[in-house]
Amino acid sequence: MGYSGVIVFGDSLVDPGNALGLANWYGSLPFTEDVDAAPAAAKGYYAGRFTNGFTFADLISNKYIGVATKPVFPYEYKDPYLGVRIAPFASDPTGNNLNFAYGGAQMRRGDEKVPDIDGQTDAWRDAVDGDADPNALHLFAFGANDVHDLVPKTGAWASLATATATLTKAADKFIHEILQTIEDGVNHVLVIGVPDIGIQPYYNGLTDEAARRAVATQYSALLDSMTQSRVAALQLPADVEFRYVSFTQMAAQVIDKIDDLYPASQIYPLNQSTVVFFDKAHPTAQVNALGAAYLLDQLNGTVSGDKLPLNAPDYSLNAAISVKGEVDSVVLSLAANTTYTLNMLGLSSLGGNYSVLADSTLKVLGPTGAVIGSNDDGGVGLDASLTFTTTSAGDYVLQLAGVGSMTGTYKLQADGTAAANTNYFVTHSSAVILERAGEGTDTVFSSVSYVLQPEASIELLRTASDGGTPSINLTGNGLAQTIVGNAGNNIIEGKSGADSLWGLAGNDKFAFSTPLGPANVDRIYDFNAVDDTILLEDTIFYGLSVGALTVGAFVAGASAQQADDRVIYDPLTGSLYFDPDGAGGVAQIQFATLSSSLTISAADFVVV
Repeated sequence: MGYSGVIVFGDSLVDPGNALGLANWYGSLPFTEDVDAAPAAAKGYYAGRFTNGFTFADLISNKYIGVATKPVFPYEYKDPYLGVRIAPFASDPTGNNLNFAYGGAQMRRGDEKVPDIDGQTDAWRDAVDGDADPNALHLFAFGANDVHDLVPKTGAWASLATATATLTKAADKFIHEILQTIEDGVNHVLVIGVPDIGIQPYYNGLTDEAARRAVATQYSALLDSMTQSRVAALQLPADVEFRYVSFTQMAAQVIDKIDDLYPASQIYPLNQSTVVFFDKAHPTAQVNALGAAYLLDQLNGTVSGDKLPLNAPDYSLNAAISVKGEVDSVVLSLAANTTYTLNMLGLSSLGGNYSVLADSTLKVLGPTGAVIGSNDDGGVGLDASLTFTTTSAGDYVLQLAGVGSMTGTYKLQADGTAAANTNYFVTHSSAVILERAGEGTDTVFSSVSYVLQPEASIELLRTASDGGTPSINLTGNGLAQTIVGNAGNNIIEGKSGADSLWGLAGNDKFAFSTPLGPANVDRIYDFNAVDDTILLEDTIFYGLSVGALTVGAFVAGASAQQADDRVIYDPLTGSLYFDPDGAGGVAQIQFATLSSSLTISAADFVVV
C-alpha cells in the first residue's frame, strides 16, 4: 500500500542528522555513548547519518513519498543543563517526512541528554499540533542504547535481575508512548525490533570480549521478547495497521543476501566485517538498503524479488543518475521470440556509499513505443531486474532512473540467448546488440549509420535496403564480417579481422584504421576507381602526409620500386600493400585485396 508520509522516531540507526546538529550547536556531543558520537563527514558519515549513505528509514520514506527523511533539530530540544529550549522561537517543522530520531536515544531515558521516545513523540505532537496524519506511516526504532547502558565496555555489566527490571520499564514505556500516538490519530505503525548488539564491533579487543558479547546478546533478546509480547497483547482498533518486524530476522535475511554477493572472508566474523559494519555499531549503507527492501516487503505483504547480478552478461554499462528525476536511455536491438534479462545494479548489490544509486527502476519500450515491462525491486534488495520475451525484432528503448530523490552511479547488465540465424533491425545509431559467438549466422539490417560494439558476434552488417540512397556508414568490429552498403555514398570500415566489403552503387569510401597484420586483410569486392575512395589512417600508415596521397607515394606493381613508394597495388593479384620504407629493407604489409587489373592511382587514396 501507499502512505501519505513517513514519520520516524528512534536512535542512531535512523537519525538523519539531529545528533550532528546538536553536536555542532554545542561544539561537541559529550552526553551520548561513544557508539553514538557525532557522525562527522570527515569520518565518512553521510549528511549527519550514522552510516555512509541513507538509512533504511530514509529509503522507506523515499519509496513511498519520493524524499528521504529530514531532521527536526533544534525544534523542541531543551538544554540538558538549563532545561530550556535552545531555540525558543523555532517554527514548527513542516513536511511529511519528519524524523525526530537522535543518536544515543533510548526507550527510557538514562544518563543521555538526547530525547527518548517520550521526548520525541512530544516534539512530534507539538509539530503537528496534535493532529496526526492518519494515512502516514509512523516508524519506531529503539532499544540498542538501552542494552548498551547495561553492558558497557568497561566496568561490571548489570546483573540479570537488574537488567530484567530495567528493561521491563523500558518496554512498558516504549509501548505506552506508541499507544499514545495511536490515540492521537496514528493508523499505521511500524516497530523495528531490538538489534543484537552482541555482534557489534563495539566490544572488539576487550579482555573479556566473549563474555560481554554473550551478555549483550542475552539482554538484547530479553528486551526484544518483552517488546514482542506486549505488541502481541495489544487490542487495537480495526483500522490500525500495526506491524512489528524482528530486527534479528531482518538481519538474517540481509546477511543471506550479503553471502551471495561477497566471499565469506569479507563477511565473517561479522564484528570484523567492513561490508556489514561501517563503524563499531552501525551497518553500512549497503546493509541499510538491503534492510529497507526487507521492510518494504513486510509492509507491502509481497516478495519483490532477489535476482542476483549476472556473472557474464552480454553487455554491461557503468553510468549515473546525476540529478533527481533524470532518466537515462539505452537502445537495445533485440531479436524476435527471445528471452532477455536486464539488471540495473545499485547500492544493494554493488556496495559503496551515498554516491551509488540506492534505489533504481527500469522500463522497457518496444519498437512501437509500447511499454513491454517495468520493474522496481526485482533484483537484490532495491536493485531493479526484468526478464521478458520479445515478440518482434527491432530497437527496444530501456529507460533507467532513480526512485524518488535518489541519485548516484549504477551498472546496467543485459543478457539474452538468441536463436540461430538471427536478424536484427537497427533504427538507432546507438543501439546495442546482444549476440554471443556460436549462435548462428546473424545479420544486422541498419537504416542509420551504425558501428558494431566490440562484443557483438555479427556475421553480416548491411543497410536496410540495397537500393536505398541515404548515406549510411557501416563499421564492423574485431571479428570477421561481411559489410554491405547501399546505393548512397557510404563509408565502409571493417576494423580488425578479415572482412568482406561491398559498397554497391554510389561514391563509397573504404576506411582502414586498425593495426595491420596477416589476420587483418579485408577484401573489397566492388571497388570502382572512378567513384570510390580508400581512406588511410595516418597513425597506421605512418610517414604519409594527411590529405590526398602524393603521386610519388603510390606504385602499381608487385613491390616498391623507389624509396618514396608506400602504397602498392599489384594488378595481377589485386593485393594492396603498405610499405613503411619503400624500397628499403622493411617488408611490405598487405592490408586489402581488390579486384585484379584495376586502373587505380594515388587519386583513389586519402590519408586522414
